[in-house]
Amino acid sequence: MTGRTLSPVEALRSTPEEDRVAEFRAKVRAAGHEPDELVELLTQAAAGDPRLAAIVRAGGGLLKDFLDGYQQKTTADVSRDLAGDLADGHPLPADVLERLTPRYLIAVVRLATPSHEVDKLRAVAGEGMLLTHRDGNVVLFIPAAGPGSGERSVTRLTQCLGGRGWLATAERDRARLVDGFNEASYVLRLVVAGLRPSGAYTISDVLVEYAVTLNEKVRTDLAAVIRPLQAHKVLLETLAAFVDSDYSRNKAARSLFIHRSTLDYRLRRIGEVTGCDPTSGRGAQMLTAAMIAEALQG
Repeated sequence: MTGRTLSPVEALRSTPEEDRVAEFRAKVRAAGHEPDELVELLTQAAAGDPRLAAIVRAGGGLLKDFLDGYQQKTTADVSRDLAGDLADGHPLPADVLERLTPRYLIAVVRLATPSHEVDKLRAVAGEGMLLTHRDGNVVLFIPAAGPGSGERSVTRLTQCLGGRGWLATAERDRARLVDGFNEASYVLRLVVAGLRPSGAYTISDVLVEYAVTLNEKVRTDLAAVIRPLQAHKVLLETLAAFVDSDYSRNKAARSLFIHRSTLDYRLRRIGEVTGCDPTSGRGAQMLTAAMIAEALQG
């Protein structure tokens, strides 16, 4: 009795030659994520068996539908907090990256009343803006449409602050957004720790502090300078008021509601405790840097 002719797929399954199986599997892998290529490959293998070929074609359609749905879900999951992924440097699908603007202004904002101001920031940032939150700050990725667009965005955001918060910015292309976020975040920390007035800042505004505190050993040594004042709460508050008043004795005395002579006495005591005279240019610079370094240690 003559047996029926085996279809190519049946012959492949029945052959003991592992290299043929491996070769076919390699072709399947080479088809990658393209359902059409996989269907073509399997259809050729099913030649001579119409029913199997029909199954292959139907299965190929289902596979394509599945991959399309999976890709849409993956993109949606990534986009749920796309700004957060950009800030954290998480890898993103190529199709998501391609939809990003080539260049962004990264703004890290510390608000006095976050719940009230976030919607205002969102509105002034404009179309295409991405927003997330990190460490209690609002993080904005604002498309840099062309020359001058970054400056205009900073002006609008600063006006939105209304003198009640701080804004640190950096500008980067889409391949270096996490670098820009890290820079702006560190600038904001320096600005807040240095008791700078409300406004917009970039790294050029804190170059000295940035360079000094970026070195861990220098930062630790500076923090040690200010640490003795921890045992003298009044002196620590006086130094903060003095720095906050831009080293104006009259303004500092008024902000503390004390007489000018009382302030002078406290400044002398700060010099005795720390070894740095806050009324001299060098001493004031050292104590300010030390105060920032101590704040960054926390």
